[in-house]
Amino acid sequence: MADDRQLSVSEMKRILKEKGKAFISLGAGSPFGFVDQREWEKILEEFKVEQGGSYKEKCALVSLK
Repeated sequence: MADDRQLSVSEMKRILKEKGKAFISLGAGSPFGFVDQREWEKILEEFKVEQGGSYKEKCALVSLK
């Protein structure tokens, strides 16, 4: 995983409250570049996926594990 994205994932985990949720998306033309399916799945492994999450959906609602 790119270092800048790993830092973003770490920051989301740090600021999420115990019962909080975050919406994450691959976006369209993200300034951090394209996230391939393998990296997307690795990002999602860091969280509990509440809704969505498939690579085709390009977004997910997540919470802390």
